[in-house]
Amino acid sequence: MLEIIFSICAVFCYMICALRIICVDCEFSECSRLHSIVSALLIAAFMAQSVNILFLKDPVTIWDVFFALVLSAVVFKAKGNVSAMFWRTS
Repeated sequence: MLEIIFSICAVFCYMICALRIICVDCEFSECSRLHSIVSALLIAAFMAQSVNILFLKDPVTIWDVFFALVLSAVVFKAKGNVSAMFWRTS
C-alpha cells in the first residue's frame, strides 16, 4: 500500500516538473540554444522517469519520492526557467 502511495507521489512530482518547464515563457527570460537543449532533455528525462515508475519500477522507495520532491522544489523555485536553475543573477 505504501509503495503505491510513493509511486503516485513520485510520478506526480515528475509530471508537474516537466509541465512547469514546458510552460515557462522564454520571451522574457534569457533563452539560448543551450538552455533550450537542456530544457528538452530535462522534460524528456522527467517524462521517461514517470513512465519508468509506472510500468517498470517496483518498489518505489521513500528516497525516490524525496529526490522527486527536491527536483520539483528546484524547478518551481526557478519558475521553470532552466537558466535560473544554474546561474543566479544576484
